[in-house]
Amino acid sequence: MKVTALLVSHNGARWLPAVLEGIRNGERRPDRIVAVDTGSADDSVALVEAALGSPVLHLDRRAPYAESVRVALESLPPAEPDEWVWLLHDDSNPAPGCLAVLTAAAEDAGDDVAALGPKHREWPSLKRLLEVGVTLTGTGQRETGLERGEYDQGQHDEVHRVLAVNTAGMLVRRAVLEQVGLDQSLPVFGTDVDFGWRVARAGHATLVVPDAVVFHVEASRRGRRTSELVDHPGRQEREGAQYTLLVNSPGWTIPFRTLRMVVGGLLRALGLLLVRAPGEAADEVAALLDVFLHPSRILRARRARAGTATVPHQAVRPLLAPFWLPYRHGLDYVTDVGVAVAASLRDRAERRRPPGVTDDTPLLVRFLRMPALWAIAVMLVLAVVAGHALLGTSGSLQGGALLPAPDAAAHWWSVWGSWRHTLGTGTPEPGGAYLLPLAFLGTLSFGHPNLVLTVLFVLAVPLAYLGAHRFLRRLGIGSWTSIWGAAAYGVLPVVTGAVAQGRIGTVAGAAVLPWLASAALGLGATDPDVLAAPVVEEQPRAGRRVAGAPEPAHQPAAVRRWRAAWRTAIAGGLLVAFVPPAWLVIAIVVLFASIGGGLRGRRRELAVVSLVPLLLVLPWAIGTLAAPGAWLVEAGRVTALPLDPSMLDLVLGRAGGPGSAPAWIGIGLPVAALVAFVRPDTRSRVLQVWVVVLAAAVVLAAVSRVPVSLPGVGVEFRPWPGFLLLLVQAGFVLAATVAADGAGQAFSGSSFTWRQPVAAVAVVLAVAAPVLGIGWWVGHGDDGPLHRGESTSMPTYMQELADGTDLSGVLRIQGGLRTGISYQLLRSGPERTGDDGPLALTSPDQEFQDLVERLLSAARPNDADLLASYGVRYVYAPAPVAAQVSGGLDAAPGFSGASAPAPGSRAWTVTPDQTLDSLDHSKAVLRPVWVFLSLLGLLVCIVLAAPERRRR
Repeated sequence: MKVTALLVSHNGARWLPAVLEGIRNGERRPDRIVAVDTGSADDSVALVEAALGSPVLHLDRRAPYAESVRVALESLPPAEPDEWVWLLHDDSNPAPGCLAVLTAAAEDAGDDVAALGPKHREWPSLKRLLEVGVTLTGTGQRETGLERGEYDQGQHDEVHRVLAVNTAGMLVRRAVLEQVGLDQSLPVFGTDVDFGWRVARAGHATLVVPDAVVFHVEASRRGRRTSELVDHPGRQEREGAQYTLLVNSPGWTIPFRTLRMVVGGLLRALGLLLVRAPGEAADEVAALLDVFLHPSRILRARRARAGTATVPHQAVRPLLAPFWLPYRHGLDYVTDVGVAVAASLRDRAERRRPPGVTDDTPLLVRFLRMPALWAIAVMLVLAVVAGHALLGTSGSLQGGALLPAPDAAAHWWSVWGSWRHTLGTGTPEPGGAYLLPLAFLGTLSFGHPNLVLTVLFVLAVPLAYLGAHRFLRRLGIGSWTSIWGAAAYGVLPVVTGAVAQGRIGTVAGAAVLPWLASAALGLGATDPDVLAAPVVEEQPRAGRRVAGAPEPAHQPAAVRRWRAAWRTAIAGGLLVAFVPPAWLVIAIVVLFASIGGGLRGRRRELAVVSLVPLLLVLPWAIGTLAAPGAWLVEAGRVTALPLDPSMLDLVLGRAGGPGSAPAWIGIGLPVAALVAFVRPDTRSRVLQVWVVVLAAAVVLAAVSRVPVSLPGVGVEFRPWPGFLLLLVQAGFVLAATVAADGAGQAFSGSSFTWRQPVAAVAVVLAVAAPVLGIGWWVGHGDDGPLHRGESTSMPTYMQELADGTDLSGVLRIQGGLRTGISYQLLRSGPERTGDDGPLALTSPDQEFQDLVERLLSAARPNDADLLASYGVRYVYAPAPVAAQVSGGLDAAPGFSGASAPAPGSRAWTVTPDQTLDSLDHSKAVLRPVWVFLSLLGLLVCIVLAAPERRRR
């Protein structure tokens, strides 16, 4: 048999000397060598001509690989009966016995074998396997069947049939190569798999011969050569594989393959974004667009292949990757990430292991020697004991400022993002920004929103404790001092009355605040340990490396600060979603830090921290442009409970209302925070804490003094200042904790002065605060309006009839001459958590209000028809029913009595002569834009805040 070597070069001078020497020193030398160069700008042409002693064929630098092969074949004499072509790249160095093994295998193979390929090893490592034949998955992914980084230990050394082999080192019959040809539409990547597929459809076979070895740099794929044909290797490789799959698959499979490629590509892009590989994610999406936006190219290629196929597709199907392989890869990836995260957490736990604790230490002994663990265990037990009345399987958690949870998380998604709500008489106003995290958590809880609220309120203290303890430990506070500080902070949501009153904004804000503070530490950190992010370590798994790795200690400080800024912005956006007034505190603190604080040179990072949260609370922020008072109101019902705190109550962290602990319980915290200035070595840090306290106090003073009016709330009111009070109390705790850490050792080495007795008194008062708070929590944790039960806002049968339809609404009227008459228009049952947000921003419908007033005084003949046009089917008046209400509706035409199961209550059915439609169908047409921007901003923040993917 005769062998012609065909060498194609392009800017490969750094590898060509070794490649040419490999060809010359081979055990079996080719009978003829033809070389093609595609516009090399280096010494490639001179090297090849000097080695071969013959001129090189010259092509344009943008000539694809297929064109180089075609021109080289045309330059040769007519083909001989048993002539083979050995394709080589300028970065593929054949082992000495490569060609000899391939030609021997070709002579032994049958006439149906048209191509043979060697085993590919990585150059220069020489041991890592790159390919032993290739195929394609159903999602258009090149598949080698190897683990990444797998070493060659002879485990793949059997000759076997494959779909394709790499063109670097491929030995192919010249007649088949000229007949089938390489696709000119594929510049570089994908030519080998496409050629192998078409060879198989032409009735020929392709074998891989692992005893033949080629050492391959893969310069184009790895971006190690300058080429106008390859500017985005990842994108072009994906595009080539997807193109190959579409042009060679049977026509009836194209819709299914298209769906798999699009969905799989988008999911893969999302996964790459989450491991902070935005460039690769963009390549994934760009590859899809390049393929599917040029359908004419696909159609032309399919028509061209129709003439060369002689065997059915069923003959090729066994050579393709199994259907399930992409899903196994995805599962392997998720498993690897999970194992890596667990290993990272285990390593951190090992670093924080107390002295004297080893792997052989019994679990009980280890637990007792780690006070942080048993402290949180105690908190969890006490939470169950204190909140046992709030636990249960029947009814919803509700009361005070908390409305009952919806039946499904879809309600939260709808209220947050839809452009029109059928609440009341209809409204286009947006739902609260806090509904997005609630909807996400409700989805993760498999559609049980009530479970989300139960966990949030029952475990309010442990959640706040966990975040506070982590923050204090990152500050370097000692173990016992951090436990005290975390406990003092953890009970704040309870002693302020936020839990008992159903104040979801304050309760959620207390859980988020420590994580915001932890993220903000990185803005001024220079030590790598300060910004220890929850990242994924790369774990060896059969030579495979996992995307995502711990942020290296040598990472530039500017990179760490930017990452901290985005993490702080995410936490800030979450906090502002539940507690909009918190943004004012953030803005004041950022202003001070940028002007007179220690972050004056980092104003761009501070701008991210202060401005990005506004983007993350879209579309709610747009809806508040006409009602700026909403920025002073926390999540929850705004006028649920009366507020009249005194100045002393505010200083001691009490906003008033049922369920709050006695003010004297927390008197030790402000005293300890003031005494913290006594210790000189921590005074500067205490002063920084007091800056935050004063910022919160400024906002608190404004909120507590300024009456707020909202379009949907009939009266002016003073908003609940619970979170701002909690923030001030948290500052007291932090100042005392900073000063108390190591205070004993500091004072023991100094002479006795007035500072020691003052510090001792402060310590006693400070220790008493969390102890008394925990005691009050356990004994009175379920006091207050928050309870678990069924809603009584309307009869059950009305709720069932109204559920799922807008035409069976219930007009609920209550009150009388003494207290005034109020009404609610309820649809699909009672109002749910989050419904109060759009209603508070919606101006009342004056026509509907006039209609209700007429019904209770002098109803007109068509008022029943008009009421029905609003979708009202029933009117319900809970006990006690005022004479004005019962008399007016009994006398109004078109109303008939209905069943009212509660004693003393009344109900009527609306029986109109005709049904009109006067609901407000106005839509916020730009709402999808704001929703998209919010989700896009959140995704960008997550990507920028995540650890960067470490590449091999």
